[in-house]
Amino acid sequence: MRYGKFEALHGVSASFKGGCLGLLGANGAGKSSMLRSILGLIRPHSGKVSIFGKDAATNAMHLRSRIGYMPERDSFIGAISGVRGIAHLAQICGIPRDDAMLRAHDVMHFVGLGEERYREVGTYSVGMRQRYKLAAALAHDPDILFLDEPTNGLDPKSRTRMLGLIERITVEHNIHLVLASHLLPDVERICDQVWVLDQGNLKQTATVAELTAAARGAKRIRVDHQQSAAFSAAAATNEYTVVQGKHQGEFVVSRNDEIVTSAMMFELAAQEKINILGVHPAARSLEDAFLEALELEA
Repeated sequence: MRYGKFEALHGVSASFKGGCLGLLGANGAGKSSMLRSILGLIRPHSGKVSIFGKDAATNAMHLRSRIGYMPERDSFIGAISGVRGIAHLAQICGIPRDDAMLRAHDVMHFVGLGEERYREVGTYSVGMRQRYKLAAALAHDPDILFLDEPTNGLDPKSRTRMLGLIERITVEHNIHLVLASHLLPDVERICDQVWVLDQGNLKQTATVAELTAAARGAKRIRVDHQQSAAFSAAAATNEYTVVQGKHQGEFVVSRNDEIVTSAMMFELAAQEKINILGVHPAARSLEDAFLEALELEA
């Protein structure tokens, strides 16, 4: 994908088989360009996109009837009521006028704007506008939903509400989801698969479970903080790699590619007369996995 001489996406190749996909990357990584190329809003310089097994370039009208899109930037008619705006979009998608209005009322209630549906959209707050854009994406009952930074600009309460709505869409209504975001907690909460983008390159494709799995068989150890120095020295002497944890007396212990077992830790502690207070798998956060993916060569 190119804009003049600037290449926004480089040789991206991946497949999404359904569920909830997180398109993860910093601002400017190429997330919006990827969404727009998939949706046919901009034409790829080379390559092709297939949706539901059909070429997006030659089946655009049919495919758009099955796709919902919530753009990052506001895009609405501000001088009409919310319910009228949604009904208008539903009609454009081919829903008869009376049915379109009923559908508009339903989705406005679903996103929590039932009491505000007769207000002009231009008077909505930031949080209300985000939920209105979500309602617009749902107006024609799509099979797959593309959301571009849906929690952008929201305060903590509004963000929690938006994420709750997205979860309901996927769980209760069985709609496939592609969520583009630079906010890792949003992706970790909603998605079961992740594509990591960086400067137009696809760095990683994996499930969230795979990315956050126990880190190379390491263990997270907690000892009496007064024995921290003794434990760290003993582990290093026995060729373990020891990394200080976030709390006093906490360490992440690994040994090359070897799996570190609880028995190994208790044996080491017994030799040095150290009291172990806890042993757990050293599971990575999605943030750890994301930062590691960015270090991969393109």
